[in-house]
This record gives sequence, structure tokens and C-alpha cells, in this order.
Amino acid sequence: MRRWHKPIPLSKLHAGRVPDTPGVFVLLEDGGNLASVLKISPARSLKRSFERELDPPAGYQPAYPSALMFFETFSEVAEAERLLNEYKRRHGRNPALNSPY
Repeated sequence: MRRWHKPIPLSKLHAGRVPDTPGVFVLLEDGGNLASVLKISPARSLKRSFERELDPPAGYQPAYPSALMFFETFSEVAEAERLLNEYKRRHGRNPALNSPY
């Protein structure tokens, strides 16, 4: 059974709370609202993914995340695909920041 960690604000002050292990992360538009999912993604290093999300790419972005939650797993790609498919089944679309391709 997977154990989700509580949402962590996207801030350099909180980078130490994220482990340098593989896992799946979810970006949230509002850290207090677990239904505000913007992206579901696998990560070989949750810490590096957290740090990468601190500086979003320049240009248009439909929404900006404020928090990240995660769980650790060694099968990060398979777990992320399963969660993404579940999200699409429930909502009929990908999260806003996930590529449709």
C-alpha cells in the first residue's frame, strides 16, 4: 500500500522535506485542496523533480502549482501511468499541465 506524504509548499525552504528517491509526484494548484491536481508524473529523484518545479519554464502556463505531494516507489513509471489513467477515466481529460501526447 502506498503512503502519500502531505502536500509540501513549492518553496526552496521546503526542499529538505523531499527525499532523493524514486516515486510519483502530483502538483497541486492549491495545497489545501487535494482535488486541484495539475500534473501527475514519475520521478527518478523526487528531490530533483521538486527543485525543477520551483522554476517553471518561461512562456504560457494555464495554471501555476503551489504544492507538491508524493509517494515513494521503485516502479515510478507504472504507478504514474496507472494514476494518470485513473484521473483521465474520472475527469475525461489529462491534468492541466500533463501533455496530451
